[in-house]
Amino acid sequence: MDICIGGILNGKVRKNNENCFSTGNPHSHDIIEYQKQYFHLSGKLLSFWVCNELNFQEAARIAESFLEKEQGFLK
Repeated sequence: MDICIGGILNGKVRKNNENCFSTGNPHSHDIIEYQKQYFHLSGKLLSFWVCNELNFQEAARIAESFLEKEQGFLK
């Protein structure tokens, strides 16, 4: 899936082969870091970019909601 979770890129898709990336926030001088994380959801191993400001439980909950939305669109 490669969807960003959290931060200014929340919901955006980013395809690359890196393990992490950083981006600037245009509204402040903050640098936001994203780490590639994998979640087992609905019997699939899916990749997401997780903002370093989120803990694992929050990221997993948001990843599940992205998957539910996608499955709703595919029906």
